[in-house]
Amino acid sequence: MLNLPFLKTSSKGNIVEGENIIALDIGTEQLKSLLFTTENLGVVVKKVSRIEQQQHAMKSGIIKNLDTVLENCRLAVSELNDKVATDEQPKKVIMGIAGEYIQGVSIVVNYQREENYDKEVTDKEEKRILNQIQSKIEDSGKEDLSQRIGLTNEDIEILHITKTGLEIGGMPVDSLIGYKGRDVKLHFYASFAPKTYTEALKKVAGELKLETLGIVSQPFTVARAYAGSTNRDFSAIFIDIGGGTTDIAIVEKGNVVETKMFAFGGRTFTKELSRVLDIEYRFAEQRKIKYSKKELNKELARDVQRVVYPVAKLWMKTLKSAFSYCDDIDSFPTQIYLCGGGALLPEVKEVMLEFPWKKFLPFPVVPKIDFFKPENLENIKDNSGNLRYIFDITPAALAKFIYDTEVKNN
Repeated sequence: MLNLPFLKTSSKGNIVEGENIIALDIGTEQLKSLLFTTENLGVVVKKVSRIEQQQHAMKSGIIKNLDTVLENCRLAVSELNDKVATDEQPKKVIMGIAGEYIQGVSIVVNYQREENYDKEVTDKEEKRILNQIQSKIEDSGKEDLSQRIGLTNEDIEILHITKTGLEIGGMPVDSLIGYKGRDVKLHFYASFAPKTYTEALKKVAGELKLETLGIVSQPFTVARAYAGSTNRDFSAIFIDIGGGTTDIAIVEKGNVVETKMFAFGGRTFTKELSRVLDIEYRFAEQRKIKYSKKELNKELARDVQRVVYPVAKLWMKTLKSAFSYCDDIDSFPTQIYLCGGGALLPEVKEVMLEFPWKKFLPFPVVPKIDFFKPENLENIKDNSGNLRYIFDITPAALAKFIYDTEVKNN
């Protein structure tokens, strides 16, 4: 992790082992949060909170009504703090961010050590190399995003620039220090967002009287949380279907090489159910959830299925379009993992299984589709007994991001 002014997790010693921290995923349909601590071996989850969001609170993963979201956050924090001693209550929070205007880019930098390449890299030299590359990424990343979404550089926030891989002399290493060689290759993932998005999240943290450890790109954290996903022989696609957005992360050989987000999630299915069945939105949402759990009688299930399937087909078309914009991918990984509440609708997996992948996209074979379940999370111990669903993955992944940057890599 590079030392950025906003993401404080890059500095060593920012958290104390055993201190309580909150991971906050402000979703369109559900506000999900965890109370957790870090230790040498990973994250320990103590409590899980899930608060239903009102329809007017969020739009496409972004806060629409700050007062409503704040009330929901206060309720979540109150639940997490219940029966926690006053002096042990959390003072810090890690937050996730999603949405169409969140820009995530994978960057590979080839660097040559012109002087003393026959000598071992020192700690000072590694820091100098990383700082040089950081400055270039900050400038070029902001410029690229400003051109894409029509904002000035001043209106764009750097979320995080994360080092995901190193090589020296063609050999993968965890650190350059102590190795000799001229040619160095560095892999990074950089994330940027409009300041209007990040300012709203910072305001939430401020109102809750919590210090913001970071605001992190959700698809990146989800991909990095899967057990073994940083291994150099691991490649897969992660698709997180939330209430307002679908987030995609593509991992090749242990590196997150592409992320995409589009404003099509579970809320679109609910709105169509509400319209076609002529029922209130909240009842349509309840019916959708019961349908996903196979708790409806056959007649009601058939009514829901008739509405949901065409929407799932449209979602699949949008997913195909998102994949087609992955310009730097010559051949897609053939393993797909689904998470998020929207992925629970059986029609989502059904339309994916029906889709002719090889015909329209560069897949060498038809991809295998599985769910990313909590038991697939890496270095996370659930002491709450409540980390059970595929929509719990994102807040857990945020907690793991803190472990990776604060404990594991320091």
